[in-house]
Amino acid sequence: MRRSETAEDIRSPPTHLVGRQVLVAQILEQLSEAHLYGALVVGEPGLGKTALSRAIVDALADEATVIRIGAQPSLKKVPYGAIAPYLTDLSVADAGSPIAIYRALTKHLGQQKPGTPAPLFVVDDAHDLDDSTSVLLTQLIATRRARALVLARPTPGPPSEFLALWHDNILHRYDLGPLNFQEIHELCVRELGDQILSSVTALLSKTSEGNPMFLLALLHSDTRAKFLVERNGVWCLAGERPEIDLRLTDLIRGQLRGRTPAELEVLETVALAEPVALGILRTSCDPEAIDALARDQLVAFSEGTDKGVALAHPLYGEVIRALVPIGRSIAIRRRLLTLSEYQTGSIEGFLRWVSWGLDCGASIDDATLLRAAIVANRLYDPAFALRAAREVQAPELRSRALIEIAHARMTRGDFTYARELIDETLQNCVSLRIAKEATLLSIDLRMRSRSNSAEIRRDADRWAETIDRIEQQQVGVSDRSLRRSRLGCRILTCFVMNLDGQYQESEKYLLEVRDHPEGTDETRLAALALLGEVFGATGRALAGAAATAEALAIIAEHGHRFLRHQEFVITRHGMSLVRAGSWKEVGTLLADHSQPTDGGMMLFGGMLEYFEGVVALRQGKMRTARKRLILAVEGFRESDVAQLMTISTGMAAYACAMAGDSAGAQQYASEFAALPAYGPLQSRLLGQIYVVGAEARFKGAAGSIAELRRIAHYASNSGMKALAASALELAVRLGDTASLPSLDEITSVFEGVDGAVVNSMAAAMRAKEAAALESAAVKAKNADYPLIAAECYGTAINILAHNGAGQRARALQSPLNELIEKLEGLQRPQFSESQSATKLTERERDIVTLASRGHSNRDIAEQQGVSVRTVEGHLYRIFAKLGISRREDLRDVDPT
Repeated sequence: MRRSETAEDIRSPPTHLVGRQVLVAQILEQLSEAHLYGALVVGEPGLGKTALSRAIVDALADEATVIRIGAQPSLKKVPYGAIAPYLTDLSVADAGSPIAIYRALTKHLGQQKPGTPAPLFVVDDAHDLDDSTSVLLTQLIATRRARALVLARPTPGPPSEFLALWHDNILHRYDLGPLNFQEIHELCVRELGDQILSSVTALLSKTSEGNPMFLLALLHSDTRAKFLVERNGVWCLAGERPEIDLRLTDLIRGQLRGRTPAELEVLETVALAEPVALGILRTSCDPEAIDALARDQLVAFSEGTDKGVALAHPLYGEVIRALVPIGRSIAIRRRLLTLSEYQTGSIEGFLRWVSWGLDCGASIDDATLLRAAIVANRLYDPAFALRAAREVQAPELRSRALIEIAHARMTRGDFTYARELIDETLQNCVSLRIAKEATLLSIDLRMRSRSNSAEIRRDADRWAETIDRIEQQQVGVSDRSLRRSRLGCRILTCFVMNLDGQYQESEKYLLEVRDHPEGTDETRLAALALLGEVFGATGRALAGAAATAEALAIIAEHGHRFLRHQEFVITRHGMSLVRAGSWKEVGTLLADHSQPTDGGMMLFGGMLEYFEGVVALRQGKMRTARKRLILAVEGFRESDVAQLMTISTGMAAYACAMAGDSAGAQQYASEFAALPAYGPLQSRLLGQIYVVGAEARFKGAAGSIAELRRIAHYASNSGMKALAASALELAVRLGDTASLPSLDEITSVFEGVDGAVVNSMAAAMRAKEAAALESAAVKAKNADYPLIAAECYGTAINILAHNGAGQRARALQSPLNELIEKLEGLQRPQFSESQSATKLTERERDIVTLASRGHSNRDIAEQQGVSVRTVEGHLYRIFAKLGISRREDLRDVDPT
């Protein structure tokens, strides 16, 4: 690349410009157009305009002269200040002459040779460009003496001269937006490596809002603070989010440099109390400053008649709040308090209002403090939950406050103290509501601490005893309240039944609770979630998905009220969808809940990776399954409220084995054996099924088949039909054709695509009919089950080849090969057998070539150096493989 000696060095572009590749290609194409002489790129600070320009300059290396111009606010009032480095040869007398400056700059560009592209000006921060330079550059562009890549912020925006060139179609405008979720994950992978939990990406996505500069700063600060840690090669979150570090603070302070004192006062006020009612803000601060910040997109107004004002980016709020001195912060908050009894419609705003009310010494009633503690716990903010709950003094609210303190302690990992508070609260409890909340928290604590079903059953019994004691004390509790409490207690009993695999007994009680006339929305959603689990476990996946979808709808209808049940319901909904083979719906579920908005379930743990791994496993994409399930296991080491660690570990062992990672298979099989017996029996047994399947790779299939049959028999007798089908399917995959009748019978009544695909496979393999196997393969392929489809095609080819139908067998080899390519290198015995059954050997190909040219058997024998009888034997096998019966048909055969 040719450059002037005064042009600044242009650093090498990033090795991989995430999320901007298409844009780079478009701009390069525009720069090559005869009627266009450049591009105008507009975007907020930190979105990557400079990195974009470097990538473009790098792509134009050795093609054109590139001159970079960096505008600065300090030179905005200085005529030609931005291009001063290129005017060093100008005399003092000519310094004020536009014509002389024009000539000096064009002389600097040199004489353009015919057929070579015009020089390219790269103008960074064009919004700070002085007027004289803007006019000069646009003249050069308009007269085709130069091209330009102009970079500017949307506010105050590019100079009017460049906008005029855009309107005249001489420059093409591009508005740079934030990175989307996938691009943010890609950038995280570039910085850290490909083993990153989706929960990491989700949190960084929400905090950075897709701004690459903020994202990179967050990555560095979070790794330094040990909030983002690498464990067993996987990056995951640990503990509570730290305060923003100095580097990120300096970045944001730089973005706010140059604001007026009145504007800074508005920013401080909004940061401390956002969202602030617009009317109150205009009374408290300078209205012109508010309008200026809105024009510059530093603050945003909410929709509706009662407008609220908030900062446009959450990181700005965090930094500004940290920078405001305590005395000034209290003064601003007190001023707002004197203007009105300030309240806010948003949950986050409500918590902030309570927080600064406490800071200012404002009088906040205990009921509001308790509500703030409850909301903070739901939003995974244990620090503020503790602060608000500890301020509650009213005796009648103190027990409820203790529950919130216990909840916050549990979130922070202090299980022992949380248990002490829960037991203390329940010991002399005289409130049905307190008994319910304490019991549910106790169950949550047991789930996190990997307790078994017997311990959870004791909680259910204690709740029932507490209800009886309250009834006997006759403390003014209504009969209806007692009945509703007992409904909740029955739901908890059904939960324990599900944990123990007693689905038939549980279903009867759950149906009664679901349809009970005195049930609440909460009891109904809990019953529906558990019914979804029951239906899925017993082969009724579609009914299960419908039940859990209804439960999710109830949660959505009530906002934050039932947010604590969301993870519980989503886990069961996802499992029902997987059992139904509804891959598209699984993808939608994961996309809808991939952000930690409102304390979503994906904030910690490996839930996303688990479901992605399960789907890949069912499809036979074992390398993908291995990667996703290993990530899930590491995520569940941090948080396993859904109790999926056992099943994930077993599946990881199997995926490793099938992907050829024997060391990984043995590692996860050993980890599975060391896990305590906790969580649903069905999950533990399913994990065991996959461990047994993995061990077949290094212990032999015979013992694994026998163990899988035993598990299937137990599961079938216990009513766990889906589990039995999983064991039998894996046994068949290991070569156990004797399990086909049982698999066919069990899956014949299953709902959903998954059951239909497995049943078609089992029935066709059992009948040993090639046509039925081909039909089963097509059904599996259309349902996106490439592994089962490939197994059906492979078996059909082997049967056809054995029966002498070589031509039909060869016709099926092509669709089988297409499926094998989707299986990420996975090999099954059926595949290699089918290929050997239809593929000609090198000797056979030579014989086909000679015979098709009219050579006799004797001629072929002489040329090949074998006996005539050997040639006849080869031709017999060739006819069988090719499905032909006449020598003349060899003329139409391609030997390869």
